[in-house]
Amino acid sequence: MPENERGILARLGLWVDGQATSQAGQRQASDRCHSSRRAPPLRAANAEGTLRGGIWIVLHLDAKKRGSGEQQLVAVAQRLQQEAIPTTMVFAAEPAPYPGRELRAAGVDIRWVDYRQPGQALGRLAKWFAAERPALAHFHFIDPYSPYVSAAKLSGAQVLVHDHLCPAVTAGLRGALKRARSIVLNSFVDVRVAVSRVVAEAVTRAYAVAPHRVAIVENGIDLSRFRGVGGESVRRELAIGDAPLIVCVSRLDAEKGGETLLRAVPHLARGAHLGFAGEGPRLAEWKELVARLGVADRVHFLGLRNDVEQLIAAANVVVVPSEYEEAFGQVVVEGMASARPVVVTRSGAMPYLVGEAGIVVPKRDPVGIAAAVNRLLDDPDLAGRLGHLGRERAEHRFGMEAYVERMVGLYRQVLDAHKRAA
Repeated sequence: MPENERGILARLGLWVDGQATSQAGQRQASDRCHSSRRAPPLRAANAEGTLRGGIWIVLHLDAKKRGSGEQQLVAVAQRLQQEAIPTTMVFAAEPAPYPGRELRAAGVDIRWVDYRQPGQALGRLAKWFAAERPALAHFHFIDPYSPYVSAAKLSGAQVLVHDHLCPAVTAGLRGALKRARSIVLNSFVDVRVAVSRVVAEAVTRAYAVAPHRVAIVENGIDLSRFRGVGGESVRRELAIGDAPLIVCVSRLDAEKGGETLLRAVPHLARGAHLGFAGEGPRLAEWKELVARLGVADRVHFLGLRNDVEQLIAAANVVVVPSEYEEAFGQVVVEGMASARPVVVTRSGAMPYLVGEAGIVVPKRDPVGIAAAVNRLLDDPDLAGRLGHLGRERAEHRFGMEAYVERMVGLYRQVLDAHKRAA
């Protein structure tokens, strides 16, 4: 850990010669300017006894849309409220009305820190951890070896780090040094939470994490959100009538394969349109690309959407063209839940998500993507059959209730193990 970050922890009583101090828990946090409500240190009694400090979910996330990830947070918060477990969530900025309103209604203490100022963010988090002593801290979208994680562990919390990305194994001296660092710091994390088996295997290889310290919790979605939804309003918005519509919901960045998908549009049959929802740094560049390809009138850049269920309902086919190793692929599940046929690239976990319910194509192959889409457009029976299989698969495996049960069950398992070891 860098010297300046150790200094911050030391000033807060969380670091003395590499050890947590006994006085750390007696400090009170005075800096609450980034908290949405003021409250005394959290305490609650659940069925298993007193759980001091509660559960903290710390995310490097600007929660500004009604996405499945935000819905997962709301569902977990509601379940923890039912069990009388105090919950704090820390974001990268104040959440938008959704999910902010729903989280507050579930009793969540919402806070935020500016991760663009890492020293300041560490100071706030460390002070909060020292004062309120979480029973468990669960990190999302944060490096498992960051000082934020160390601060939580040194405050006495059980620590979970959620792996939403598929790490690559680094070769040579750099890889050896990376794994050596991991071996030293892995003790600061009690459980790594992988969103798929592909990620779990990658974490054990890339970071030398023992397999028994990696839990797999696949993402879940609110299936009812995608059931019985119509896409007529989207088709009216795009003024495309009955023309085939291909939908992609993705960050507008190279690794997500958006450029390859755009280059597939000239090869699509029946004058098919593409609805591309998302934000990202390539928007201006890709608008120029579709103009050069002569398909600007058939490509609709839709920005960030809060009506993804209606957008997918309007689609004939959902395409997820990722070119890096996709850790999960939430839109794959949303497409299946909507009973739409899905075309995915052979990327990370996505072939395993779709199973027999979709078509898998090579990465970086615009002609291959177009051929798969055209096959579905030309064969409504095949499209309907895959859509039906996808819906069954989503209901069986990726429902929100199952996700909440797995996630809260893991919290209980980690806390029970710590209690037995104490």
